[in-house]
Amino acid sequence: MMLLNKKYPTIILVGSFIVLGIFIFIFIYYKNTPISNENLNSLLFTKIENRTIKSIVSKKSTDYTNHGATYVVYGRDSLPTHTGWDDKIEIGDSIIKPKGSLKITIKNSEKIYILDYEKQEEEILTTNF
Repeated sequence: MMLLNKKYPTIILVGSFIVLGIFIFIFIYYKNTPISNENLNSLLFTKIENRTIKSIVSKKSTDYTNHGATYVVYGRDSLPTHTGWDDKIEIGDSIIKPKGSLKITIKNSEKIYILDYEKQEEEILTTNF
């Protein structure tokens, strides 16, 4: 009978302390690791900086499975956008971005907007685009 074995409660006790120790370590590690929007957006900024864009916005999209992330679709590609940019970008607008920049230019015959990803640090964007 395993329940009557004197080693069985000791194994449970040691195993419980090990699991508890792992959880405490993970909690302390993440509590003491500073997380900022700048760090979270750095991968996104790298992906955007490496693109050259000269196209027409063909669609605006919202991904409700990803916390309502908004995108503009142009050609066969897309870019995540900040929610504050929704009223500035329309279907049919030209979208221009030089390689190495985090500023996109949105223009048509009536308007020109220069939208800067770096100035919108309060919102964390998705990198799944």
